[in-house]
Amino acid sequence: MTSRPLSPAPCSAQRGATLMVALIFLVVLSLLGVAAVQNNTFQEKMAGNSRDRELAFEAAEAALRDASANLVGLRPGPWDGTATGLSTYVMTNANDAAFWNATAQWASYRTPVNSLSYVARQPQYRIEKKPDIGTTEHYRVTARGFGSSSATIVILQAEYTYTP
Repeated sequence: MTSRPLSPAPCSAQRGATLMVALIFLVVLSLLGVAAVQNNTFQEKMAGNSRDRELAFEAAEAALRDASANLVGLRPGPWDGTATGLSTYVMTNANDAAFWNATAQWASYRTPVNSLSYVARQPQYRIEKKPDIGTTEHYRVTARGFGSSSATIVILQAEYTYTP
C-alpha cells in the first residue's frame, strides 16, 4: 500500500471562512481597543478635575489662614467698607453659592501675603464684622480659591470670635 501525498482541495471547495472569522475577530478587538482608550481618557479627565478642585480648596484654605493671622491687627477696622476687604455684616444678604459667586461680592478683597505659584489666580478673602454679643467680637471670613483653571472655584467660610 502506497501513500499518496494529500492534495489541496480544489479552489471551488474553499469558501474563505477563515478570512471572515479573522476579520470579525479584528473588528471586535478594534472596538475593545477604542473603548479602552475612551475609558482611559475619561479617567484622566476625572483625575485632572479632582486635582484642580483640590488645588482650589488648598488655595481657599491658605486665604483663611492668612485672614486668621491678620485678623488681630485688623480688628480696629474701619468696617465701613473704606478698607479693602473689610465690611460690616449685612444680615439680609444671602449666604449661598449664588451670592458668593456673584462678581459684585468680590469687588473688594484681600489676598494672602505669600503668593501661590500653582494656581491660575491668587486666592481672595473678605472679612465681615458681625454684631458683638456682650463683649465678644464676631467676624466671618469668606475665602475664594482658584485651581489651575480660573473656572475652578472653591469658597470656604470661617467664623472667629474674640473676647477682649
